[in-house]
Amino acid sequence: MRGVGRWGVRPVMPQALLLALHLRDAAGLHPPTSPAVPDLPPLDPPVRPAATLPGAEEAGRQWARWWAGAFPGGPESLTSLLPPTFPGLRGMPELRGVAELGIDEAVAWTERARHLERRVLADVPVALFETTLLTRVERELGRRLRSFTLDVVVLPVRGAGAWETPAGPVISLALRADRDAYLAWLREQLLRAGGTAGRTRTPPPEGAGPAVTG
Repeated sequence: MRGVGRWGVRPVMPQALLLALHLRDAAGLHPPTSPAVPDLPPLDPPVRPAATLPGAEEAGRQWARWWAGAFPGGPESLTSLLPPTFPGLRGMPELRGVAELGIDEAVAWTERARHLERRVLADVPVALFETTLLTRVERELGRRLRSFTLDVVVLPVRGAGAWETPAGPVISLALRADRDAYLAWLREQLLRAGGTAGRTRTPPPEGAGPAVTG
């Protein structure tokens, strides 16, 4: 969504989360879910699974702990998964073993995922539709929305899905690629932002330009 100084939507696809999801799928991990760790489907395109590793059950629990602490996946989260020291995996020996075996393939896969993301965003432009939607929602509410920025984590997982976490929403790339479904989801987010002050996001800087993906 284009920022106009008082509102905006910023879709992001953090590399740290892509790497973590690839490690999860390649190792066949089944992490426990929680409000902070949604039950995300497998990656799409799918990942070729490796042989099941010893300690996979414990590695799955460690993966969920890492995800809950790392989401939404900023630079420190990315560094935490990278060799040679894997600093964010201290005290998680089983998950570190998974990362040591699979990080190179995960890095290569994320490059393909980003190419797919760029293609989807180029093929399905929505800035004008988002602006029109905001106008309609404000008309429906009978007032202007408070200033906010909504950070949306977009992940290339199977199906057109959306998940709420305490740190913000997650949607699948397939949902973002379906303009009508995406706008229907966004409408609910805007109504929530307009109806519940506690769910509005941090205002963007004055005069912010177009939102970017990164």
